[in-house]
Amino acid sequence: MEPTSMMRVNAHSSSYGGHGSTPQDRQHQRRQKKLTLIDAVEHGHLEASKHALKVLMNFDQSLSTDPQFVRLSHALDAGRVYLAQQIVREIKAKLINATPLATHTTQVAHAAHTVHAPHTQRPHLPDGTHLVDTQA
Repeated sequence: MEPTSMMRVNAHSSSYGGHGSTPQDRQHQRRQKKLTLIDAVEHGHLEASKHALKVLMNFDQSLSTDPQFVRLSHALDAGRVYLAQQIVREIKAKLINATPLATHTTQVAHAAHTVHAPHTQRPHLPDGTHLVDTQA
């Protein structure tokens, strides 16, 4: 058998050694699958984009009711790469601007009480969240 045609299938992908995956593992896997989809769409690879979307929706079935992912699915099915790229830009903007409210409130309150700290240490945030420094 040729090495290129060999595939290993894990029947229990959500568990390892009989133990379920942690929420952080699932979050990391979801993020990786989204990044794969975004990369494929941004580079205009239609078939790779369709496959990445199918893998992501099978992994996280709640996305099948998300309006942006439904629009993306329809655009890819119709072969409309430019429209799919526009939708991915919207999804990326939504992901980047999705800062937890509690973190934002804490920073605003902290900034109001700070006289001047040039390089204050920011609180640790889960991966995938970004902050915009409005004091600069």
